[in-house]
Amino acid sequence: MASSGPNAQPYKRQRVRKACVPCRERKRKCNGKSPCEMCVAYGYVCHYTEDDGLLAPSRMNQVEEMPRDTGNTPYVPLNIIRNGTHSTDTQNLTNRNIIDRTKSRYTIQHSAVAFPRSLGLELRSTNPPRLHCFAWHCGIRPEEKPNFHVPLSDLVTKEEYYRISKVYFSVVHPIFDIVDPEQLGKNVEAYWNGDAETSEYGAVIAGVIALGSFFMGSLGHPRETDIIRYAKGILDDPTFSRIPSVEQISAWVLRTIYLRATARPHVAWLASCLTIHLSEAIGLHHEIDREDLALTNNVSLKRTTEVSEHTRRLFWSAWSINIILSYDYGRSSVVLNRITCKPVKETDGNYTLYLVALAQLIPQESVNANVAQLLQALAAVHESPDAHPFLSLTKADICLSFYRRLRLLNHILDKSVVSQIIDIGNTALAAAFALVKIDQAWWNVLSTSFQYVCVLLAIDTPESLSHVAAAMRTLDNITQVLGTHIAFEAQKTAKLLLEDSVKKKRQEIQQLEQATHQRSAPETTHLLDIDWDALLDPSDTLSFM
Repeated sequence: MASSGPNAQPYKRQRVRKACVPCRERKRKCNGKSPCEMCVAYGYVCHYTEDDGLLAPSRMNQVEEMPRDTGNTPYVPLNIIRNGTHSTDTQNLTNRNIIDRTKSRYTIQHSAVAFPRSLGLELRSTNPPRLHCFAWHCGIRPEEKPNFHVPLSDLVTKEEYYRISKVYFSVVHPIFDIVDPEQLGKNVEAYWNGDAETSEYGAVIAGVIALGSFFMGSLGHPRETDIIRYAKGILDDPTFSRIPSVEQISAWVLRTIYLRATARPHVAWLASCLTIHLSEAIGLHHEIDREDLALTNNVSLKRTTEVSEHTRRLFWSAWSINIILSYDYGRSSVVLNRITCKPVKETDGNYTLYLVALAQLIPQESVNANVAQLLQALAAVHESPDAHPFLSLTKADICLSFYRRLRLLNHILDKSVVSQIIDIGNTALAAAFALVKIDQAWWNVLSTSFQYVCVLLAIDTPESLSHVAAAMRTLDNITQVLGTHIAFEAQKTAKLLLEDSVKKKRQEIQQLEQATHQRSAPETTHLLDIDWDALLDPSDTLSFM
């Protein structure tokens, strides 16, 4: 067993039947785990030998108990398996990830960026290479220079911010809990005091102002467009984009929400994908207290494993937006290898947990999902609570997406499934009209209403067609309240589809009527060819016969 060294951690002496190779070579205490605490703290490549065929008791039949993976791919536990005299510890080593706390950077150990440092540690270098992109390119051209930004204080005053932010925290924050109000308040005061006029947190403040202004309707800030451009300029600035951070991800989520409500679907989808990639870049999808996460500094492990509830809410909000938006738009969502971030907690007045739950109901293999998976997911969506009008609209968006895929699979819906779709759709219609009347113009107050009319016409059953009139009335009312070009365009398109449906029904009726006439026509023609005068003339009866 390894003897005590000068750098050993002061914990109670533990007896292990076998120590790892790095701890034995450095004469440090080993707790027998894989990886052990010492290797995790110092970034060593933890591995064991099998010369005597014995394993430490803590490693025998060991299966890591990790948080249940809720990502796009199933989570595979890091099992320690013995196969004869060959250990599969090397598989664990290749799966280990690295968190660089100094730069908020996450990478996997076998990446080109992490390999030089890993090699230096393996060679017991006194000064191992830092986690850095050595020789990533030839360095022929310098990096981009910082951009010039007009101070946000020139666009909006602090008093205007506080007035507009109240709308943001009453409308957006309950659904997308991505900004810490306390931390935001501190940064706002520092920002307007000139401490950080061009910091990346300025993009977060600008995103809050833009969304608050948007949901104020006609009372929004007159320079809302300039504020959006300011936030985009900060996010695209090479000074801040070189090193991703939690603030960047918060700003990108805010920008994605704004683009989803104002821009084309392709632009919003790109922003949501970029947000997930940035989340992966800093390891936001992982819990740092994982045993297979190696740290690149000597900071105490307990101090680095604290992950705030706000950070989890930020990741799951970004993930949910990407999943739901991609599924509705028919594009691929960003697939992360594994997600071990713990679920968010339920709090009063906050509905982020419900939004995440709806996103998790979407089949993981969304492209190849079969009928059974879609029907099961549809039933689960139907049973989910309508805790907020926006959630009712989101339920309808997912439900209508399920129907469109079932239609492509040529599946004939049962009456119970049709009833589920109609129930979800009617609830969404009421929620849409209630939101639009209070100037909360979420994107799906119009899109869900329009798509629901289309689905009712597509189902084409007496039950579905009986709800078309009410759905059209609600769509007309929403259009009149919004009064925008896109709203009138959707209303006109829905009416054209309705007229085409009526025209198709009339053509079908005419075809049935023609079939009825064709059936009686031969009989009538045969009767008209009879010479009734000759038949009734007695003198001509013999010749006729």
